[in-house]
Amino acid sequence: MLREIMQSIEKQMLAQLAEIRAKFRHSGDKGISAEDVFRSFLREYLPRRLAVGHGEVIDQSDNRSGQADVVIVNDDHPFTFTADKPGIFFVEGVSAAGEVKTVLNSSHLKTAIVASQKFKVLRVTHAQGNQIHTNESDRERFYNCPPYFVFAFESELEIPTIIRELNAAAPNIAAKPYPLIDAVFILNKGWATNFGDGLGALTFIDSTGEKHLGWVWKEAENVLFDCLGWIAGVMPVVRRFEPIIIGYMHKSRR
Repeated sequence: MLREIMQSIEKQMLAQLAEIRAKFRHSGDKGISAEDVFRSFLREYLPRRLAVGHGEVIDQSDNRSGQADVVIVNDDHPFTFTADKPGIFFVEGVSAAGEVKTVLNSSHLKTAIVASQKFKVLRVTHAQGNQIHTNESDRERFYNCPPYFVFAFESELEIPTIIRELNAAAPNIAAKPYPLIDAVFILNKGWATNFGDGLGALTFIDSTGEKHLGWVWKEAENVLFDCLGWIAGVMPVVRRFEPIIIGYMHKSRR
């Protein structure tokens, strides 16, 4: 049932992309409009406790990401943003972030890699009393810095080519946190995900029963469904007893 709904939404999103291209000539306007389409989709289908915006993410060591097209925050995050304007986000309240591309080409992939590297420098400061429920692999990988992904409506690149570029930029696939993009999703084409050391909550087991480590790619007709599943599987969930903003008001407490 949900897969069928996602397939219908994919068709609607591609129709919206065609409308955007017919309406706008400037590539920047096309990109902004496509980002809005994807963020609207996430707002409708992610759990109600999550909100979606776009902007820059900071940590308590004054590290700052670039402009992220998608920032998914949990209900502990203070109201520092609106749905339609860029905001400033505290990494402790960010559950995932990423880039949206109308067409993923070599140039866009390189800029996405650079953006992810800036984001992956951020580090979560865990306050006293925080509670998490996860395995050790995911705790080291996603609870120190949230997951980062790329979503594209179309791609000029084949998925194996994308993986080669990512492997060249960060060959240690088991690094925690992984220092760049964790997953790529392309409508009507498929997905690529770094499963790291294979010990996380999400694993890939093929038809022979073999578990795969590192980058795995698959052609898929229902990429939106797979994207939602990946986001749900890797987003850190933390129970907090201290407001996130306290750490930024009193940095001497770090």
